[in-house]
Amino acid sequence: MKRPMQPTFAQSRDGVAVLEFALVVPVLLTIFAGLSDFLLAFSDRIELASGVAGGAAYAFNQGQNVSGTAQAVSATDVKAKIVSSINLPNVSVTVTGPSLGCISNSSTVPPAATLTAATAGTACPNGQPPATYVVITASYTYNPMMPFYSTLSSTALTENAVVRLY
Repeated sequence: MKRPMQPTFAQSRDGVAVLEFALVVPVLLTIFAGLSDFLLAFSDRIELASGVAGGAAYAFNQGQNVSGTAQAVSATDVKAKIVSSINLPNVSVTVTGPSLGCISNSSTVPPAATLTAATAGTACPNGQPPATYVVITASYTYNPMMPFYSTLSSTALTENAVVRLY
């Protein structure tokens, strides 16, 4: 009577699926964590942009009334509105103005606008009188879950707005 042959270690297929699973799962988890990190950073950037846009709208609305004449705009009120609308920790908001200035466009693509200080009674380089502007800058540093995220994308999020009041 012959004894049945036992498979050798190289011929055995037991546990192959477990081994493949153990090799693939860490890679997939890393990819999914990185993707969720990107989505969280994008969400924070949207929230920051929304807060700055809301502050710009508030500054514009405070600078105008129904008859179209100018009212006083407080930089501290604009900053308080922005900070209260953003639910991110350690957001830095700077509101400059209202102050007189001139806007000049560059010929780069896309065109970039530059605000330069002006004095009352003088003309801007384009021949127009200077206008009153408020400059809003908000910045936030995103803390990624995955350490390699900072090598792929910047963690410093910044949003700016320049509002012409009158």
